[in-house]
Amino acid sequence: MISAKELNVSRETYEKLKIYESLLLKWQKAINLVSRGTLEHYWERHVRDSLQIIPHIRGKNILDIGSGGGFPGMVLAMVGDWDVVCVDSDKRKMLFLAEVARMTDTAVRLEACRIEQLRLNGFDTLCARGFASLTKLLDVMVGLRSEYGVFLKGAKLEAELEKAATQFDFKYEKRPSETNGNGYILTVHSIGKRK
Repeated sequence: MISAKELNVSRETYEKLKIYESLLLKWQKAINLVSRGTLEHYWERHVRDSLQIIPHIRGKNILDIGSGGGFPGMVLAMVGDWDVVCVDSDKRKMLFLAEVARMTDTAVRLEACRIEQLRLNGFDTLCARGFASLTKLLDVMVGLRSEYGVFLKGAKLEAELEKAATQFDFKYEKRPSETNGNGYILTVHSIGKRK
């Protein structure tokens, strides 16, 4: 297990993350919250993976798209002074996140709906991990009038960038993931649909 110091979080936050882990292990038996092969690597694969996007967050309002088991949105809500909204269409996963929020006393807004049905906007940063292709994410950003996103992406990023560029104009920066040798942290901005 990684220490609070290694994660650069407070002791209080670390205790919340431990409660999160125990709830994840319990609920995973009934609901597929994360890939089963990653359960024993909770601290590295889920917590550290979520924390690595912190330097790239802009502003105070964060929307986590397709939150699933709550990564990265719930982790960000636990560690930072942001207003975080987690959205996922799976109501069971939202029940799980509501229990995590309750048991850890974490302030977070949970929206159980498809992203297209979300009636909120004005987010400073959109984030997602394993939710959809970059093309879909950019489409969501345009729909929500959001100008900046931070996405955890995998080995197929180059192909996703090429495909997205056929439909959108956008600027981006990609950096190697700290937790996945084949992964990237992708930041995108200045997005517009191609005519």
